[in-house]
Amino acid sequence: MSGTRGFSLIELMYALIIAGIFLAITMPGFSKFRASQQLKQANAQVLQDVRRARQLAITRRAPVIVRFGTPPSISNITSYTIHVDTNGDGVRQASEMLTVRNLPNGTRLSAVTLTPTDSLKFDVSGLLFAGTTGGRITLANSLNRRDTLMVSAAGVCYQP
Repeated sequence: MSGTRGFSLIELMYALIIAGIFLAITMPGFSKFRASQQLKQANAQVLQDVRRARQLAITRRAPVIVRFGTPPSISNITSYTIHVDTNGDGVRQASEMLTVRNLPNGTRLSAVTLTPTDSLKFDVSGLLFAGTTGGRITLANSLNRRDTLMVSAAGVCYQP
């Protein structure tokens, strides 16, 4: 009984073709899954940072400003800042804490509908300053799927 073990070249080619077909079928589904996960991550990041800013205002006993994008931009924003304004003048000094946050790759703030247009200003009690009424923050991913966060006049950020 003479038997050789192993695969022939033809058998290996069939296996590679089947693996290639399988990858071609699953890749679009994986990229959609990845884009949806990036959107969830961006949503959680913004939600957590707005809540953190509110808490910083209370614990530091200083106004905190969350500014989205570079004014007057209100759409397709990929970064935002959190500024602890210890002297309350609305202008950042070198001694004041400033955190710059970038959204995950493939995500953006597609629309920021706040009053004032591009920022949230928390006072020392964690409420929004008078004249700042909150609003809506809309996030989007590379597939243009959207998710929304709301900020109430009391400064509470939540998902509707």
